[in-house]
Amino acid sequence: MRLSRFKVMLNSSLTAKIFSICFLSVHVPLLALVVYLFMGLQADATLVFLIVLGATLVGTAFCLASMWMLISPLREVAGIVETYRSTGTVTTAYSKRRDEVGIVTNGVSQLVSELNSTLLQLRRQSNTDVLTGLGNRRWLNEIAGLELNRAAREQRAISVIVFDLDHFKGINDKFGHDVGDQVLMATGATIQHCLRPYDIAARIGGEEFCLVLPGTDIDAARSIADRLRTQLESKAIGPLPRGRVTASFGVYRGDPTRETLKAMLTVADRKLYDAKHAGRNAVHSEVAYSIRNASVTPQKRGKRRFNLSHE
Repeated sequence: MRLSRFKVMLNSSLTAKIFSICFLSVHVPLLALVVYLFMGLQADATLVFLIVLGATLVGTAFCLASMWMLISPLREVAGIVETYRSTGTVTTAYSKRRDEVGIVTNGVSQLVSELNSTLLQLRRQSNTDVLTGLGNRRWLNEIAGLELNRAAREQRAISVIVFDLDHFKGINDKFGHDVGDQVLMATGATIQHCLRPYDIAARIGGEEFCLVLPGTDIDAARSIADRLRTQLESKAIGPLPRGRVTASFGVYRGDPTRETLKAMLTVADRKLYDAKHAGRNAVHSEVAYSIRNASVTPQKRGKRRFNLSHE
């Protein structure tokens, strides 16, 4: 019974293991001397010294090897923490040991995984509009900036769309904010349904949305905007009949080699207000002057023809 308790204590206690290793290591020279004397060999001082010295070296090597094996899981834990701090990569470790080292190994490994999951969730929450499931303005600035740089490097077209729900304040005032929220959620779902996998969509204001369309010229961008406009107009949301939910769109094909995202959004926003002033539920567009100027082609008798995009 006592032996069983000792085994349990030895397996579950790091202190007991360290004590056992140190006790055996320290007493190896004594055990070697006792064995030597018990065998009745000649008590030669030089031989006894060599035996004790050799046993001491053996005991030291045993202690070092045992301690190295004892703390090896901690080295693995240190590697997990360092890898996560330097690269953000999550690696795991599992120890079957029931002592403090095993508890620390499994605990730290689990904590790193939980910390990474929590940080990912917080990052998603900080970049996502909860109501619509689209990105927010902060996320838009990060992702769209990368797309503009890529478009500039690869000399590809890129267009932006800014649209605003018409008379949205009237919906909130007459039907309540719950209905207004339903409209926003339906708008988010419509955007996700209509866009391509690589398009970028974000809610950037109360009822204002922005789309960034990589590899898209003005005609394709207008087509996407008009499809969204038609889809929204055809929806009956809660007490709102079909045709009550409409939106006005500003579309702009920018020049990523000359313009920032902010500059493109400014032009698209201006076209949006042109659509508002022209009666709402419409799509107005524009192409960057540098792109229009580059599309000049010679005509007969020195005349020039410009490929302009008309509203």
